[in-house]
Amino acid sequence: MPASEASVQAAVTHETVESGSPKTDEMTGSARILFTMFQGGGNIPLIMPVAARLVARGHQVRIMAGPGVRHSRLPVSTTFLQRIRAAGATLVLFPDVEVHPLDQAARPRGLIGGWLPKTFSSVQREAQATLWAPVWAERVAAELRRETADVVVSDFVLLGAIAAAEAVGVPSVVLMHTVSPRPVRGVPPYGPGLLPRRGPLGQVRDMLGRAAVDRVHIRNGGPPLNRARALLGLSRLRSPFEQYDSAERVLVLTSAAFDYLGQREAPNVRHVGTPFDDTAAAPWTSPWPPDDSRPLVLVSLSTLEQGQAAVMHRVIESLAPLAVRGLVTLGPALDPTSFKAPPNVRLETFVPHSAVLPHAAAMVTQCGLGTLMKALAHGVPLVCIPLVGDQPDNAARVVAHDAGIRLERGATPEQIGFAIRRVLTEPAFGESARRIARIVAKEDGAQTAAEEIESVLRGASVPGPPMAQTGPA
Repeated sequence: MPASEASVQAAVTHETVESGSPKTDEMTGSARILFTMFQGGGNIPLIMPVAARLVARGHQVRIMAGPGVRHSRLPVSTTFLQRIRAAGATLVLFPDVEVHPLDQAARPRGLIGGWLPKTFSSVQREAQATLWAPVWAERVAAELRRETADVVVSDFVLLGAIAAAEAVGVPSVVLMHTVSPRPVRGVPPYGPGLLPRRGPLGQVRDMLGRAAVDRVHIRNGGPPLNRARALLGLSRLRSPFEQYDSAERVLVLTSAAFDYLGQREAPNVRHVGTPFDDTAAAPWTSPWPPDDSRPLVLVSLSTLEQGQAAVMHRVIESLAPLAVRGLVTLGPALDPTSFKAPPNVRLETFVPHSAVLPHAAAMVTQCGLGTLMKALAHGVPLVCIPLVGDQPDNAARVVAHDAGIRLERGATPEQIGFAIRRVLTEPAFGESARRIARIVAKEDGAQTAAEEIESVLRGASVPGPPMAQTGPA
């Protein structure tokens, strides 16, 4: 149930008085850290290692775990709750909402009326997640009234949680588990999966695209965020992206060596590297004879339902005529009985990627950030078939680095098979993937993120040292 303005203001007023400056336990040096997270797919494996690392470093971590904020409306899963307990964090219950924010939503707005180029449709869907901002603002303000925190660490999608920390006066850190959707000069706009393009035409394309992204977020995300901010006693923002400016840090959970780096990144933005969640996985036992020398191709197309069944059928068909071993992880979203494996393919519901990738010669993926960064960390070239969300932009970065090939989701088995043969036989793809692997090997995303959060607790100033421009040439 949406809070009244009086109840939210009471929470803010109480906590602003009580919290004061960040404190840590004088005996142990531990801090009180509140994470705000929602049930999704790729966000949880990237954020939970950061929370676990902070617990291991002696901090008191509690996690407010809410339901999915996207149109899939995912409930908080048992697996998510188990991961919170396994990390040693304390669960904060997120009360049910009586009316789902998406049920109250007006028709999505485009650039003009409801019109929007199809290539920016994912931007519109992302902006609609901000409909949850008033709910998260209320819940986080109430939680901070119940028990204060020294820092609030929020999933970047939860703008209401970030606003609540701003209103209360508690420092906040934002964890961005995609490449940044915020328009940045010198970077192609988020959404369409564009490759960098130089020259005047490229500059005009990107300028118009960035303006389109900003307008879609202003028209769809601006009203609910500003309603949340009004309840919290905060001033209006022109664009929802300005909410990130209130954070002490915005930590992008990927390597600067993978991402495009803009000419004017905000001073609070850091690329910390990708936290990996299955590095301690048990060794993988191959189902093939030890003397089978055919290259291993790993296939994974998301653990969530993303309309990947038809694509998976074509990928499996593409493997049949190839002289490869195909290991296909279907995930919980796909029914194994719906697929028939050719003799050279094995179907599994789940196999830890970090256990298999040391043996793999190539991977076919939808390009979720965590999955593709695991592959690149092992120097494995990719065949990218992006489906939704940030995946087209991730795939574009793979192509920009010459570490793989991008296909459309409607690619035929013949096209997919040809791409697999190319990444297996053309040395440039493997060489580029191994170049990124050498850089990623020196990074520890969970450790660096934890250290950045601790620097906020110590009151370290922003900005930090200049970031090297290591993106694609």
